[in-house]
Amino acid sequence: GGYGLLRFFMFLIKFKNLNLFFMLLSIFGGVLISLNCLRQLDLKMLIAYSSVAHMGLVLGGLFSLTYWGISGTFLMMIAHGLCSSGLFCLANISYERLMSRSLLINKGM
Repeated sequence: GGYGLLRFFMFLIKFKNLNLFFMLLSIFGGVLISLNCLRQLDLKMLIAYSSVAHMGLVLGGLFSLTYWGISGTFLMMIAHGLCSSGLFCLANISYERLMSRSLLINKGM
């Protein structure tokens, strides 16, 4: 996913006039999904939605077409790959022990 976005970067440079629209759209989508995460009761769904929110921020950085935006995009993709796999692993360990993915049952852990 992230590698494909970086390969897509040459296409973004050609259509600079649309970058602001797509940047605002991706950040707005990331914020909406983050608000959806606040209402989530299923642990794996929460992690999956937070992954989508992170990718919205990654797209916002990529569409900025600045050095700092692209550097932040690259670092966030690496951090997201490491953290989300660890979160899914911990969610599975919690599920194996308690036989539930509900945050209401797993609270206080």
